[in-house]
Amino acid sequence: MSKVGSSKRMASTLAVSVLLSLSLAGGAYADSATDIAPGALTTPPPVEMNLNSSFNLLANKYLINYYSTISKVNSTQVSLNGFTGAGQAVDTIGINFVLQRWTGSAWIDTGSAYENGSNKTSLSGIKNFSVQAGYYYRGKTIHWINENGTYEEATYYTNSILAEQ
Repeated sequence: MSKVGSSKRMASTLAVSVLLSLSLAGGAYADSATDIAPGALTTPPPVEMNLNSSFNLLANKYLINYYSTISKVNSTQVSLNGFTGAGQAVDTIGINFVLQRWTGSAWIDTGSAYENGSNKTSLSGIKNFSVQAGYYYRGKTIHWINENGTYEEATYYTNSILAEQ
């Protein structure tokens, strides 16, 4: 086979690959009205990452680990679970829990609670919140430490979940 024939075949293969990729990517931009899940009152919220978590930890002297999760308790309640870790026992350590509801265009705060402790290296907490069916919810947690006048905090967002009947 000649170099010309091989080049044409490679160009054809590349063209087909590009067209296939574009057609597959085009499906990701479906009409938002059809993206509403059964039982949901809004479109799903965008997926967001906690990219700043690692950067915050590098800047901290005492706050070394933190995270939170959200889960369904039943059709009318969700649970936020949080953890804050320090590199040593600190004067005070805490978690501020904030439940947020997706309106279809923005997150709004719908409830809050907190957990704190003294002279500890870590703190865990679980808080339950009432929810309305048909809405997406997520947790926003502020993890903080106060040691000898030095205050450090970091914010973490959970994934979102749909409250269903």
